[in-house]
Amino acid sequence: MAAPVAPAEPQASGAPQLPVCLLVLGMAGSGKTTFVQRLTGHLHNRGSPPYVINLDPAVHEVPFPANIDIRDTVKYKEVMKQYPFLCLLWDG
Repeated sequence: MAAPVAPAEPQASGAPQLPVCLLVLGMAGSGKTTFVQRLTGHLHNRGSPPYVINLDPAVHEVPFPANIDIRDTVKYKEVMKQYPFLCLLWDG
C-alpha cells in the first residue's frame, strides 16, 4: 500500500505549496530513464524524496526506486501472447 503524501509546506506568502506532478513521455532512447534517475537523485539529496510510478511493463531494470511498479501486476509477455496485434503498437 502506498504511503500517504505529507501536506505541503506553506510558501513565504503563507499559501500552501501545491504538489507537482510530472509525467515523463518520449520516444525510445530519448533519455526518459536518465532524466528520471537524475531528478529522483536530486530530490533525494534535497531531503524531499519523490513518489515515483513506473508505467513501462516492458522495461528490464529501473535504476531508481519506484513506489509503484506496473511490472508487479502486468506481465507484458503474457499480454503480447494474448493480444498479438498490440505488438504493432508496442514500443517495448
